[in-house]
Amino acid sequence: MAARYARVGIKPSPKPDNRLRFKALVSRINRRQWNMLPDSIHGRLTYNGHRMTLFEFTQHFRQEFPPKSNITLNVVSILGGKLSGSEEMDRADGGGPVGARLRVTMVVVDGMMLPGTSRSTTHYARHMFAYFAKGKINELSDISDLSERFPHGSKITPVPSLRPPPPRVSIDLRTFYQDYITAINSTKGGPEVGVFCKASGVVWNGSKKSVEDYCLLMRKAFDAIPDLEFNAHTVLVDEDLQQIAVRIDFSGTPVKPFGGGIPNGKPVAFSEHAFYWLEQGKISDVLTIVDWENYRAQLMC
Repeated sequence: MAARYARVGIKPSPKPDNRLRFKALVSRINRRQWNMLPDSIHGRLTYNGHRMTLFEFTQHFRQEFPPKSNITLNVVSILGGKLSGSEEMDRADGGGPVGARLRVTMVVVDGMMLPGTSRSTTHYARHMFAYFAKGKINELSDISDLSERFPHGSKITPVPSLRPPPPRVSIDLRTFYQDYITAINSTKGGPEVGVFCKASGVVWNGSKKSVEDYCLLMRKAFDAIPDLEFNAHTVLVDEDLQQIAVRIDFSGTPVKPFGGGIPNGKPVAFSEHAFYWLEQGKISDVLTIVDWENYRAQLMC
């Protein structure tokens, strides 16, 4: 088939994969093409842990993205979803789950939309993990940092600047990350975790931290939630770019104020979506969003 296209000078269309399917969903949301969502999403799906119909999902996003609103989504980093031909899931679903970091742009106009009208622009980050069945999304996990940032800042932390592709190292990134999570759980953020980090430090959500300070972030979490458990729900890797995207599920019972929530003696379960960049086999940059809104809501019950 490819040879026949070549003879007539026509390039065959790229074979669909789940990255393209996810980007198509983002485009339809931006264009408010709600009637086309059935092309991307199953009639029933799970959204942030809640089972709902496509109609309910559509209504949720229609409220967030009204017809004349100036809110747009832009994918700035995406992992997973590519066909590898090595797994049954790839052959059935076009490449497995997708993890994406998006920049959301909100333009607020002071009055009518006219030339010269005063307006302000705010950006916030959104991390989505999409899961597919038979070429359509059947689950979407969606976390934003809007409630944590607005109105304090109008820009989001950019992904690490473009640089030459890092040299491949002789480690399996999935195994590397599972070992990293094991070290966190077994040492509660102890110095053993630093073995996985770049010696000069880690850039965490745009802030340069020493390895000790980076581990301290985890120790503070364990101090507030002593039985905290990290579970890597989904791990997506790009060996060539030395990048990892993960959906982490947390569980435990808070005993101290943490994340804006006051302990009530009850256990909580919440999630984090994180993107990692490695250099020479060590973590150098991390961009992460924790679902603090869900965490706090559970402590108010």
